[in-house]
Amino acid sequence: MRSQAREAVFKLIFSQLFNPNDEGLFTVLCKELNENDSKFAKDLLEAVKCGEEKYLSEVERLAIGYKLNRLHLADKCALVIGMAELNRFKETPVAVVINETVNLVAKYSTENSTDFVNGILAEYVRENKNG
Repeated sequence: MRSQAREAVFKLIFSQLFNPNDEGLFTVLCKELNENDSKFAKDLLEAVKCGEEKYLSEVERLAIGYKLNRLHLADKCALVIGMAELNRFKETPVAVVINETVNLVAKYSTENSTDFVNGILAEYVRENKNG
């Protein structure tokens, strides 16, 4: 299930904030995934890594009144993953990407994070649709 693949990518990115050299973790996280979901997780991770700086810049720009270094780490990780998926996997419905991203922060972040992440991604989608 792609939800598990997204969660594996989230866990790796979050973990690497504290231990950037944990290369074997992704293999462990993907062990329970089927072949298609494992490929999706690898492709999503690549999309995150390729555009991480751009996505973090977008988060900072869209999070009006918040400094990037003051945001919850889980929120930043989830937002970067959501933005990467929105850009790389156009076949996935926008509502699904936003819902999956919100579900990640509901599980791993604060009570207020769901509204915050939903709002940032909704604005990101609106701007990219019109721009």
